[in-house]
Amino acid sequence: MTDFVAKSNLSVIFLCDRLRFLSYRIRGETDLEKINANIRTQLEQTTRALIKLGLRSYPNAMIAHWSLLDADPRYEALLSSLERLVREDAVLCQQMQRHAIQLMKRFCGAIKNNLDDRARFQMQYVIEETALSIYMTELLGYSVEVYRRGMGFVDYLYSQRPADLTSILGKTTLDRRFVSLENRLGS
Repeated sequence: MTDFVAKSNLSVIFLCDRLRFLSYRIRGETDLEKINANIRTQLEQTTRALIKLGLRSYPNAMIAHWSLLDADPRYEALLSSLERLVREDAVLCQQMQRHAIQLMKRFCGAIKNNLDDRARFQMQYVIEETALSIYMTELLGYSVEVYRRGMGFVDYLYSQRPADLTSILGKTTLDRRFVSLENRLGS
């Protein structure tokens, strides 16, 4: 926390409850009550752990989850624009599918639902994760994103299709800077 939170003007630690939900669905879980109960427990445990690590001593930091996005129509507009862009651009659609298939390999042993459902949930996961990243960095102004690994599709958009992003966002420049936790920690 001291490397990023303490040095920032404002930090948000985003607990991705919606992405966790999609992850359960990708793995074939169908009991929605159980999924939601597990996610609530995970969010409570993560929040307690962050507080125990001293997050409250940083007045510039906050913990957020998907309700932050629900309260801002810009997120939904961004998500819709990204979905339309992927749907209408064959190259982007292929890139998205390639990335989703690669990610699905993590759950190869969990085939409780059919491959089409798993692929649909994985594609939704990728597009929502991408929209979240862009929303937090480009629209809310959290310009440094710290995450556990490279994010694939959003990285592709920034490196190969920045003009599409500036068009969607109505911006002339993009502000996101990504820091991989693995690279930061030297693992």
